[in-house]
Parts: sequence; C-alpha cells; structure tokens
Amino acid sequence: MTRSTILLLAGLAAVASQAGCGDSDAGEDVHEHGSVVVTQWNDATELFLEYPHLVAGTATGNWAIHLTDMEDFKPIRSGSLTVRFETGSGVAHEFRIDDVARDGIFLLDPVVERAGRYRVELVLESPQVDSRHVLPRVEVFASPAEVPHAAEEGDGGIAFLKEQQWQIPFAVVPARRDSVRRTIAAPGEIVAPDGALVQVSAPVDGIAGAEANRVAPSVGQSVRRGQVLAILSPVAQEGGFAEVRARVERLEREAARTERLYEAGAVALKRLEETRHDLEVARAQAQAMGPGGAAGDYRLHLASPITGVVAERAFVPGGRVEAGDLLFTIIDPTTAWLRVQLPVSNAVSIPPGTGASFTVEGADSVRRTSRLVSVGRVLDPNTRTVPVTFEVAEGAESLIFGQLARAAVPVGGTAVGVLVPNRSIIDDNGTPVAFVQAGGETFERRVLTLGAGDGRRTHVVSGIQADEMVVTTGAYQVRLASMSGGEFAGGHSH
Repeated sequence: MTRSTILLLAGLAAVASQAGCGDSDAGEDVHEHGSVVVTQWNDATELFLEYPHLVAGTATGNWAIHLTDMEDFKPIRSGSLTVRFETGSGVAHEFRIDDVARDGIFLLDPVVERAGRYRVELVLESPQVDSRHVLPRVEVFASPAEVPHAAEEGDGGIAFLKEQQWQIPFAVVPARRDSVRRTIAAPGEIVAPDGALVQVSAPVDGIAGAEANRVAPSVGQSVRRGQVLAILSPVAQEGGFAEVRARVERLEREAARTERLYEAGAVALKRLEETRHDLEVARAQAQAMGPGGAAGDYRLHLASPITGVVAERAFVPGGRVEAGDLLFTIIDPTTAWLRVQLPVSNAVSIPPGTGASFTVEGADSVRRTSRLVSVGRVLDPNTRTVPVTFEVAEGAESLIFGQLARAAVPVGGTAVGVLVPNRSIIDDNGTPVAFVQAGGETFERRVLTLGAGDGRRTHVVSGIQADEMVVTTGAYQVRLASMSGGEFAGGHSH
C-alpha cells in the first residue's frame, strides 16, 4: 500500500453526535445515532473527518473536515473545498465551501435527497497545497430508524486533538518495509587526522616583544602556511638563534673570501670545501630554528607549518618563553576523523569500503563518514576493544576535535522488515517505545522489539506494522497526553 492510498476508516465512533428518535411512537426503540470518523493521508494533506450518519433529505449536522498540510503539519488556513457525492451515473450532489471556518477546519451540513451508497470526493484548492481525497463508501439512510446505534465506549487510545498538534512541531511518517544494513552501535570521538594538528613550540629561549607580537593571531583565527605567528627576540644564551644567525653570516663572509683565495691559488681546495661544509651546517641549524628577519634582524620569526585555524595560543606578548614551550596549536579543519571502539569480533569483520553514520553530542542530525581509514591491531586490555578510524570529509568544518560521538558501524549483511526513523523511538525507562497515529486525534503507545539499524532507521521486529503512521516529531507531547488521562488534550472545540 502506498502513502497516497493509505486509508484508515474507523467505523462507528464512540462519540454520539445527536439524540435518537425521541419523537417516535411510544414503545418504539429509542437510541442515539453515532458518528463516522475517517482519517486519510496522501502526499499533500491529512484528512480527519467526523460526520453524523446521513438521513435522506435531512440536515443531520455539520461535517467537521480537518485538513493538515503534510509539508509542515500545520492547518490549511485558506482555500476552497468542493465535496461531490457521486453514484455510478455521475455527480448526484456538489457542495462548495469557499473558505475555512477557522484554521484547518471546513464545515459542511450536506443534504442528500436520495438514500443509497455514494462515493464522496473532496477536492482542496489552497495557496498552501492542492489535494484530493476520496471516501469510497458513504451511506445515506432512508429514515432515522435505519441509522445504526452508537457504539459502546471503550478504550479509544490516547486523545491528542488537532488543535494541539497544530500548535507544536509535529510530524508523522509511514513505517516502511525495506532492507537495512546490519550495524553495531559504538561510542566514538572526533579526532584530528594525522598531520592536521600541529604544535608550534619555541626552539630557543627568547622574549616575545609586546610591539612585535601585537597582531599575533588569536584562537579561532585562520592562518596560512608560512604566516608569521610570533617573533622572539634573542636572550644571552649559548647556541641561541642570534648566535647561530651571526655564525651563518660570518661563515658566508668566510666562504666568499676563501673562494676568492682559492681562485687566486692562495689556498688549497680542501680549505674551501671545509669552509663550505661549516656554512651548510650553520645554515641547517638556523633553518631548523626558523626564519629570521631581514639582514641584521636577529629576531626569530616563528611561522605556521600548515594552513588552518589557531586552536590554542599559549604565550603573552611581552613575556619570556623557554625553549620547548608550546606557543600555538594549529588545526586543519577541512577533514576530521571519527575514531570508535569496537569489539574485536566486529572490528575484524568490517567490510572493505565501509562508511559509518554518527551523531555528535549537542546535535541530532546524522552525519556520514567518507571512508574507512584503519582498523587497530592492538587490543585495549580494559575495554577489550580496538580503535577503528573513519574519515569525515563533508561537513568536517562544523565538527570540533574532542567531541564525543555515537556511531553506527556496518558489520556486514542486511535485515529486511518494517523500518522506522530513529527519531521516532523513545527510551521510556529503558523500554523502546513509539507512538502510532491510529486516527486524526487518536494515538497508541507501542512497545518495540528492535533489530538492526543503520544510524538513521531501525528494523522493528514487533510493535509496528508496515504503513502505520509513526510520530517522528512531537512524540514527547503525545506521551504527556497519555500520562494525563486525556486532560492534557483538553476539550474539543469543533
């Protein structure tokens, strides 16, 4: 059954709409006439209709026609509704309602002259959406005596009125029979990929001059590779940057002079080679410390080794830093890794090319990884798990390294059955439950037996049937209504 043809007809409702045959002769059976309740969904709208049984040639009372936009589950606020009573020979009666009586509700008191069974078509034309619903069988009785008795009242489920649904974020979707990949739920963490997080430390003692470092980048600012992060002035220190820089300049002069002497035949080739070697060693030592300023500037310029964002800054302009002090942490936010801990039996069976789905703390949206990076080969003796790492490429900029995550990792195979969105499943004191919309204003709490899931949908082994409408948004309010004995919903205002 497709969504466009879902039709739930709740027969004679327990709500009586009018008194019975009080004017009949004495001794005649007097009874209450019931109402008919219809709930129907299509791709555009939900129809919830309550109407009294029809008697030929008689105005029997209002049809309360509720129409909800399936796009946002808000009431239809304007538009016209055409209601056609059809027989095999064509349209017997047509009624047009030019506008809503109030948001979401059209009212109609149709008078049908002839008894019989009719096919009723309701056609909505609205700026919000156009829609069409069909009631395949509507009975019109010849006399009040033929109208069925009102049904006995019983457990009508959880009452949650349209007026309440329309005031809150609310949504339902049909449960679908489909296949889902088998997964295992696992805790995880967002971590920086290898090479995407670098630390910049002071290679030597120095003074971070206040004026020179006044515009040093702060936490959260973007930096490019090679951009100067901090400038350190030299201090009296053997092997310091100033001393190494001065030695390079002295050896450059010495090498130039020796080369001239060698060309003049005044020194041997060996002497020139030794001088050049000493210069190369000094240059390598200076390059390892970092670049300097212009000629004569003996301050050390610390540059960013990657393009990224400053995640940490640990120095104060004007202060002294010691060799080895951490000054900056730079991260590349364009990629991130999701690292999860899996039992060995599951980790070794992950299919090649597998991607995981996950959610992070503070967010409900489900994200996906782009590829499997690695599977650990060292067992954690405490948790008896191994680390499995996935790459997150799309949307990585919005993640924060160190965030905790909950992942669903495919472990091979599929399960076939009724699937519901994960957001429809509620943990009710340790019991997984969901709420099903049995009718327009009637809901049922279902205890679920869950199977495999892919992080977005979960296989329901028992508790929900295919094509039943499951609450995905607003389930908490429905739960409150179930706990309040119907008082939460309040009275009906049709």
